[in-house]
Amino acid sequence: MFKGINKTDKTNWDDLSRRVYGLPDKASNLQKLNANVSTGEILAPVEGNQTDSGEIGVRLEIGDNVYKNFSEYELIDNIGSVRAAIFVFITSEGNYALDCKSEVKVYDENGLFLTGRIVNIDPHVTTSQKWVQVEIKSHAGVLVDSDCPYPLEFSNQSIKSILTNLAEIYGQSITYSDDTELDEVCINDIGTSFAAMPDERVFSFMSRLAKSRGFFIKDTGSGLFVGRLKDGEQEKISFIAGECIGVKEWHARFHTDGLARYYELNSQYPETQTAISQVPIPYPVTRRLSSNDFNANDLTSLSDRKACEDLGEHFQVILILNEEHRELKIGDLAIIKNPDIYIDEETEFVIKKITPLDNDETRILFVLPCAYTGIIPESLPLC
Repeated sequence: MFKGINKTDKTNWDDLSRRVYGLPDKASNLQKLNANVSTGEILAPVEGNQTDSGEIGVRLEIGDNVYKNFSEYELIDNIGSVRAAIFVFITSEGNYALDCKSEVKVYDENGLFLTGRIVNIDPHVTTSQKWVQVEIKSHAGVLVDSDCPYPLEFSNQSIKSILTNLAEIYGQSITYSDDTELDEVCINDIGTSFAAMPDERVFSFMSRLAKSRGFFIKDTGSGLFVGRLKDGEQEKISFIAGECIGVKEWHARFHTDGLARYYELNSQYPETQTAISQVPIPYPVTRRLSSNDFNANDLTSLSDRKACEDLGEHFQVILILNEEHRELKIGDLAIIKNPDIYIDEETEFVIKKITPLDNDETRILFVLPCAYTGIIPESLPLC
């Protein structure tokens, strides 16, 4: 959350950092976060209370008020985006203290889902009813909404140092997996630097940087985690028709339109080179990729990852589950088989998005694991 303090022309950024944190260390971050304004109210990120009250069930806390009597809700959790929530309240049945400045917490059956703020309040009054829709983003939403601070170019820095620096400016905690590649200095098609676009949002740039080396950013609700999906290191839940319970609906989306068989990547640094990745699509379509996000030391792996990202968007399964499966998490691996949706063999998928529904059901979006492992599969559904 953020604390508002007043800056006058007689207070410098060191003074403000001391006032909030006790030390001048955060002066540069405060200056960047507030666009170097000279006077007026500035915002300083401070740690909120992350304590779980121990209650069970979906609920919304706004300041000291706790709400459970909403008519509809949706909790949004997705690999590569920030957590969010939507609640609908029938205001004709009670009073609700709503504002866009209070600390907000959302809990699900597993505990704290997110800490954040209300971003949209949409009240409605009809001849028969009054109701309001409340939309909430986790505190990491500030990274989604803000353009990257200057300077936009990062030279001779590791991925971890760049991501940590950006997260720190906006008061966001960030943790990492133990991959050593996160500590390597960026080597790409323009040398040893990495640049954000002038109008690029912070979270978009951070995600782009992470994806360029096969990592994803996950919002935990109280911070960010950067890691890589590693197959074979976790148990897989099975959804096999006739052998599992709790699946109410099966849906699949197998689209080859827009996919290519050959993905070509070119680089001029440190020398002219080309890598071509081949995926099991039965049409000789070529897609030539151009980007400054190259890992110039490993062009082949990068072209594989970019091909796999494309596959992940085109082969998807959606299951509607009952409440017995609410323990599932994004990033969990699953084995799916159901001839009725043309998955005749046991096929591995990974959970990309979980959406609890207001009728005690859960919508799960699965994609091919290659979207996050960067390993091209030997075969594809219906191909």
